[in-house]
Amino acid sequence: MNQLDLFPFIIRMDLISVVYVESVNSNLICCVCQTPFVDPVVIESCGHTFCKNCITQALSTKSTCPVDRSHIPNVNELRPAAKIIVNMVNELLVYCPNKNDGCPYQGQRQLLITHLKEECLFTKLACCNEECKEIIFKKDLPKHMENCKARMVKCENCEAKVQLSILEGHKSTCPVKNIECPFCYTTHIQSVHTLHLEECPEKPVTCHHAEFGCSWEGLQRDLSDHIDSCSYESLKGFFNMYKQRNEALEQENQRLKTTIHELNNTVNLLENQVSAMSDWLSNFTDSKGTLSNSEGQPSSSILSDDDHMKNEIENLNFNLMDLDAIMTENMRMQEEIQSVKNVCYGLRMQMHYLLMERRGGEPSVGTAGPTNSVVRTGLNGHIGIGRTVPPSANNSKSSPDSSSELNTRPLRSLGPESPRQEKL
Repeated sequence: MNQLDLFPFIIRMDLISVVYVESVNSNLICCVCQTPFVDPVVIESCGHTFCKNCITQALSTKSTCPVDRSHIPNVNELRPAAKIIVNMVNELLVYCPNKNDGCPYQGQRQLLITHLKEECLFTKLACCNEECKEIIFKKDLPKHMENCKARMVKCENCEAKVQLSILEGHKSTCPVKNIECPFCYTTHIQSVHTLHLEECPEKPVTCHHAEFGCSWEGLQRDLSDHIDSCSYESLKGFFNMYKQRNEALEQENQRLKTTIHELNNTVNLLENQVSAMSDWLSNFTDSKGTLSNSEGQPSSSILSDDDHMKNEIENLNFNLMDLDAIMTENMRMQEEIQSVKNVCYGLRMQMHYLLMERRGGEPSVGTAGPTNSVVRTGLNGHIGIGRTVPPSANNSKSSPDSSSELNTRPLRSLGPESPRQEKL
């Protein structure tokens, strides 16, 4: 099939409006439309010739001949014109209707339709692609077909047919597109590439307890071996409890901040109301500062409004007191958060101390000075932080039990919260 057959032709041609190359014999002119005959017919009773459409429309209005006004009972009296008249009008030379667009064609009127369909490069066509409604010249058809964004093309990966306009986007999400792993340099289709990245043995990872202080970094294939020997793994239960407690405190802190913000807005609103009421009351105050009506007599309604305003002010004072209590509680919650952080830090120091003892080296927990902080846990469940004093030169022969003195200061207990905390 010819590719041009895929396109609907837009030939808006009216033979009445075509331009003729030479002047036309007046005997070939229709007296109704004043142009050469198009599909000429003859009235049998009077012998006058007209265009078929012209005489049909004229008779629908009035049943008389447009020339001699003779009566015509019906259209059955119309007969096709003589063949010689038909040939004469069909052989008239005309210009192509697309002359203004650049077509130089001149030819017989009867060949005009064939010229427009097969020869004229300036015939206007509508693109057959559903999403493309562009009107183009026939001469521009090949170029348009190559660049038409609505034409269907085949994906080179999955062989699915997509529009050219979305082909690039489809390639980036094509499920069978091959993608190279940036870690192990193996190739996988895109549908499993994301899963492979999560499980790639060559992917650099950190320890699960990195947020609590573990500094191990390595490849994912070595992670399981590290977890088995990680000193933080035995404390993961406490770490999880600490993390949950910390998140709960953060949420409570955020809730208190929201409450404070709402109370501040309420206070500002009440202050504006008090200011507006004061301005309104100033209009009813006499020279002595006594509230009175327009006649100078004390007004009971104004006094009632004054009592109402006093109650509002008292309520405002109560709200301010509640706000102060909430702010105090917020500070206490922040102290609790800091206390939990200190306990976590102490546990890290204690673990480091135990690791150093196991390795046979001297414990070195910090660099702040000659004495270092060490955490000890008592039998009563309290956690304290003490100081280790290195042995002096004179006591180098003392027993291992007396090599260092441990002074502990108990920290805040992590036991049940106080009644005030439970209330909040």
